[in-house]
Amino acid sequence: MKFLREPLLHFAVAGAVLFGGYSWLHHTSTEAGAVEPVRISEGDVRWVKQTWSSQWLRDPTADELKGLIDDLVNERLLAREAKEMGLDQDDTIIRRRLAQKLKFIVEDTAQLAEPPEAELRKFYTANPSPFETPGSLSFKQVYFSPESRTDAAADARAALAKLNAGETEVDGDRLLVGDVFDDTDAAISGLFGPDFAHDVVAFEPGTWSGPVKSGYGLHLVFVTKRTPAAPKPFETVRDAVLAEWRNARQAEVSRNYLVELRKKYGLGLEDDVATALNSTTAPTVAAK
Repeated sequence: MKFLREPLLHFAVAGAVLFGGYSWLHHTSTEAGAVEPVRISEGDVRWVKQTWSSQWLRDPTADELKGLIDDLVNERLLAREAKEMGLDQDDTIIRRRLAQKLKFIVEDTAQLAEPPEAELRKFYTANPSPFETPGSLSFKQVYFSPESRTDAAADARAALAKLNAGETEVDGDRLLVGDVFDDTDAAISGLFGPDFAHDVVAFEPGTWSGPVKSGYGLHLVFVTKRTPAAPKPFETVRDAVLAEWRNARQAEVSRNYLVELRKKYGLGLEDDVATALNSTTAPTVAAK
């Protein structure tokens, strides 16, 4: 008959056979021991209410709350049955989610740590840059445009010789961002690029230097004042030091935890995988 050839019928029959076979295989084990019921705690109810309130900016009604709890019960029932059937095995999404949850637990443990004051001060001393008042630089510049000149580099070098010989004025090109910059720091990199900033902060004050390249072209630079970075008192940045210490501790704990997991479970790499990873360490367990 035609309906016997319908793919939907075949799918339904296959599903019934699979589910029936699974139920038969597990019937004895279910009868042998009591099944732990799905439990919904007061904390679960508070969580679904808070989640609802955060989204809708009001508390759920009694009927809405009942629906939320019913959904939670159904979710847990389906999740338990799926796990019993082994549907969580070899599932990329579930594997990543479990790994993410464990990673969060490990990292949260580090974030709750409270170090001794002496350790915080030691960390503060060993890592000064996040806890400093940034240094600043004042300078003026003469710009040479590669678009406007046949040889901007040669013109810049000739102008530098004149300035260092005592001349006070040379012919440069107009630059929209300006020629004089007072007490600037990170703005140097933002305006001219990191390479320019790296070179300029190394120039000695009181003399013309260059030419130095930026995103605009070439520049001669005269540093008028340099203010070095200065450490902030520990007492004023203690909270920031604690946050940085916890971040460093978090990274260390996660790294050490993964090392221990590798020791616990071993690592098997097939030859092609080891070659691709440029591995020089023999696998600790045979690949399966």
